[in-house]
Amino acid sequence: MKKTMLAMAVAIGLFAVSCNNEKKADGTHQHEDGSTHVDHDSTAVDTTKQEEFKVDSVATDSTTHSHDGGKPHTH
Repeated sequence: MKKTMLAMAVAIGLFAVSCNNEKKADGTHQHEDGSTHVDHDSTAVDTTKQEEFKVDSVATDSTTHSHDGGKPHTH
């Protein structure tokens, strides 16, 4: 009986030690969902230019209307 218990304890111990013993590859990172990706270049400068728009005038709506059957109004 003692030999059986000892063998079971050793087997459980070896199983626990061998599980989830993966070494993370260099240059990678792991997300919360468990997926592993190559590291992002955090030193790169974003050279994307923000698009700019010029507004010539602001249109006004002077017609009376209502939304979803509510009280008529103008903007």
